[in-house]
Amino acid sequence: MKPAKKTFVINALYIAVAVALILLAWWAASAATDSEFVVPTIDATFSAFKKVFENPEFWHGLVGTLLRSVIGFAVSVALFFVTFFLSTAFNGFRRVAEPIIGAMRSLPAVAVTLILMLAVGGNVTPVVLGVLVIYPIMYSTAISRTATLPKELKEICTLCGGGRFTMFKAVYLPCLAGGLPESLATTFSYNIKAVIGAEILAQTINSLGMLMKLSQVYLQPAMLVAFVIVAVVVSVAAEAVIRLALKIALRRFAD
Repeated sequence: MKPAKKTFVINALYIAVAVALILLAWWAASAATDSEFVVPTIDATFSAFKKVFENPEFWHGLVGTLLRSVIGFAVSVALFFVTFFLSTAFNGFRRVAEPIIGAMRSLPAVAVTLILMLAVGGNVTPVVLGVLVIYPIMYSTAISRTATLPKELKEICTLCGGGRFTMFKAVYLPCLAGGLPESLATTFSYNIKAVIGAEILAQTINSLGMLMKLSQVYLQPAMLVAFVIVAVVVSVAAEAVIRLALKIALRRFAD
């Protein structure tokens, strides 16, 4: 068996074992509580999937949540690259930016969501919260990864006449590229969770968060769990696609 095929088979087996353990724990919890309103059974939840997929509101909600996630992610990536470049080019900017970004990391998400609801409304709140959650992670990860860059590389680039942008492109980006696919893929997954959480609190129309909230209000636990499973599957799939796409796109920059 070829190494690549062997690795794929082994990974698939591990995933199958993980899924089996989750289902076993789910079955045990459902049997122990013996209440559909506490832990719905596996059969009831999978029956709810049919209703979920047949409901047009689900597809509107899924598209709405994904759209907000993509917009927030795009804004975060753009903001990250701009501020990271400025931090590498100007030490003064970095000294000012780091305490601000440190404060952003410490913001209580629920309290910020409530404030944003008053400031920008329920439709925009999830996007803004997503940016506030993942942008500091992107920036801090990049700063940490490039902190050990040898000074000699920067000096050589300067001696060769390279300016700030050239140094960023020739020194910082290659160092960053090796971990960028994993970092951005993971932060997109975090972003989806942050967006859905904000949608629940803000009661955003056309969103998975709102559908989850309605399932809880109308005491439909099987539907609620079905929506949660959809959100997890979408997050994992999006993370895998982004990771693969970035690895291919950044292959020439990789360490």
